[in-house]
Amino acid sequence: MKTKEVKIEIPEGYEIDKENSTFECIKFKPVVKRWRDDEYAELNGFYVHSGYSEVKEIKKSRNVHNCKCIFATEKQAKSALAMAQISQIMVNDKRFGGIITGEEWRNGNKIKICIKRSVNQIICKEAWEVFHFLAFHTKDQCDLFLKENKDLVKDYLMID
Repeated sequence: MKTKEVKIEIPEGYEIDKENSTFECIKFKPVVKRWRDDEYAELNGFYVHSGYSEVKEIKKSRNVHNCKCIFATEKQAKSALAMAQISQIMVNDKRFGGIITGEEWRNGNKIKICIKRSVNQIICKEAWEVFHFLAFHTKDQCDLFLKENKDLVKDYLMID
């Protein structure tokens, strides 16, 4: 028995719609391209310079796949820098009780005291299971951290 072959030419900008096609009827759908997959996309924003730990502006970067540390706004980059500094304080200054572990977060019976943003106010609030980066074992640890590091907390929470 002789077989025949049919080649389908897919129109540019389209792909085969596998969910809605059959052997008898091939349907096409427009290709949906995500911005982050566009190797020619232009990036503008801010990054934390690794040598100086300063927030720097960058304009018209075309290297999307290698520039994954560029923030859209200066506030976001400052928040990331503050987060890095806070994480080091939390792990190295024993007065703050260390970072709350995943096991502690899974324990819904154990109260954690978290620093949060409410509008433009900094508040210390109890939490049980919902993760917060700025979390402490006691209210005293939370209060002391806030007293000594309010500038970093404001940057992290993006408060002017």
